[in-house]
Amino acid sequence: MTNGKKILLYPALTLIAVYFLFTGLVKAESFLVPLITAMVLAFLMFPIANRLEKWGIPRVLATIASLLILIIVIGTYVTIIFSQIKGFADDWEEIQVRLEETIDEISEYLIENTPLEKEHLNIYTRDDDKNRQDDGIPQNPGNHRRQALTMMGALFGFLTQTLIIIVYIFLIIHFRHRFREFILRFFPQKKREEVAGIISTSSSVSRRYLAGKLLLMVFLTILYFTGLIISGLENALLISLLAAALSIIPVVGNFIGYCLALAVSLVTTGGMGALIGITLTFAIAQIIDTYILQPIVLGPKLDVHPFFIILSVILGYEIWGIMGMVLSIPVFAMITVVCRHVPALHPFGYLFSKGSVDSPRDKQE
Repeated sequence: MTNGKKILLYPALTLIAVYFLFTGLVKAESFLVPLITAMVLAFLMFPIANRLEKWGIPRVLATIASLLILIIVIGTYVTIIFSQIKGFADDWEEIQVRLEETIDEISEYLIENTPLEKEHLNIYTRDDDKNRQDDGIPQNPGNHRRQALTMMGALFGFLTQTLIIIVYIFLIIHFRHRFREFILRFFPQKKREEVAGIISTSSSVSRRYLAGKLLLMVFLTILYFTGLIISGLENALLISLLAAALSIIPVVGNFIGYCLALAVSLVTTGGMGALIGITLTFAIAQIIDTYILQPIVLGPKLDVHPFFIILSVILGYEIWGIMGMVLSIPVFAMITVVCRHVPALHPFGYLFSKGSVDSPRDKQE
């Protein structure tokens, strides 16, 4: 085969392989997302399981204890959020009244200050009224039944996925040494120590990143809650918890939290003072988070170039949606570690990382 044909063939084969790789990832979403989620959470609990085993606790009990700690922490957080949502739901009728008043004020402002006319704004109300009787009850009672079935199906699916993830976490923690040995057996004896170091570094970078993000979520919750209370926002704790949780979604999570706070302010507190206070709260919190907290908490834990962080987040969303965005950075960080330590992949390791050009092996040589 001539060099010219090789130049055309190899890129073409690479593009085809990449296309089928990402197509396969999309098709396998229902299988891979719970598995990778469980893997990342299991990495977070490895140190606790190792410490318990060093204290003489049997592996099964150490695994169960590690899993219970994880469930209790997550369950406590979710319980607090749902308790706050319940209080929000109890005031829903009052919120609806305020929402209608806010919509009327916005409509009057748009009619007075823009080319829009009242008929343009009322078209949505008329379309909604077509589906209702004079007493406000939907004409088709079957809609409630379909909505209830849809909600039950979604709840059942969520509980099933959660159970699968819990089982995966238990198995990964319990059989972690066996999985490690399985990978090492693909390599000759003289290479196993180096491969073991790569495995350890890859799992630890994901663990340290996730642990750092969880600690940052605690700090952000405190910052948001303080600022939102001063701004006079109702349900400040609920919004603070949700906004801090959304921050785990890179790039866009903080903006979604800010929009959520603005929306709640419009239907509850209202007023320009509250909106300015919310804006200042999120702006100050992001400055503190970006320039003070992240360098201290995360530090050099995540050696990935910012460009590829954004690229991995976008790619993760295109493949697996919101969960893809959440998992993109820890997974890509592990890929970067592997690329930095495998000689054939050193160019990619240099491209993906923001740190030194050479891998640790190159420095030793």
